[in-house]
Amino acid sequence: MAAKFQTRSVSLPTRSHPTTIKIHEELTRLRASDPSSASSSSAICNSLSTLRDVYDSLDELLAMASTREALSRRRCVAEEELFLNGSVKLMDTCEIAKDVIARLRESVAALQSAIRRRRKGDSSLESSVSDYIRLRGKTRKDARKLIAQLKQQMGNHNLKLRAADHDDDELFGEVVRVLREVYAASSCVLQALLSFVMTPVCGRAKQSKWGIASKLMRRHKVAAVGCEVNEIQAADVALVGDDPKKEFGNKELESVECCFKEIEGGVEGVFRRLIKSRASLLNILSQ
Repeated sequence: MAAKFQTRSVSLPTRSHPTTIKIHEELTRLRASDPSSASSSSAICNSLSTLRDVYDSLDELLAMASTREALSRRRCVAEEELFLNGSVKLMDTCEIAKDVIARLRESVAALQSAIRRRRKGDSSLESSVSDYIRLRGKTRKDARKLIAQLKQQMGNHNLKLRAADHDDDELFGEVVRVLREVYAASSCVLQALLSFVMTPVCGRAKQSKWGIASKLMRRHKVAAVGCEVNEIQAADVALVGDDPKKEFGNKELESVECCFKEIEGGVEGVFRRLIKSRASLLNILSQ
């Protein structure tokens, strides 16, 4: 699972602007939902939606003349690396996450098509199931690597931002604290998303029924049917589970396809706002 949302509560200056207060309220709301413990697509989508609200408020803050003035006065401290490297890694992660989710969604669509063909006597379903389970395994490895990179990158980035906390310009210090918490919140939500995607393959495979798929399931340390599962794992169980009374996977595959589509849209929204905030910062620092 992703690391806990560990950003500390910040004591704001007595004359904090309403926009910074609004950002901290939104971050508090995000922290209260504890994205690191999100175990369903709806929880992930809610966290992404709140994060989009945070970036909309950040955009308001960066558009303020007083903010632009404070950052311009401190260009020697607010160097490009200080503010922009964190957003680069977050943008890269969003792009990779979107690609991973899109591939999973396409694989689910291929499975649904194979199920329809099966009713007409087509025998390609086993191959489609095996391809999907194999992709799930690769996705888990990629997600685990991304989470490790995010933790390392954001840790280094926050150390640099903390060094600017002691600057004697009160407004500049406040903007630095806001940026640090927004980046930390973004990293936490993306780690939660990746942890959701990399949930273990769940279900008991039938060797006699699925052959290759069964071997793949054992390789990924299959959990027993009846374990607490999310939408992705429910599809796993429906595909290779042991319940003979259950209609083969249709409902679960529709659910997981919808889940991937909603998450993909949520990540795209965060990605666009990251681009916008980065462009604003570049514009300020280039003046």
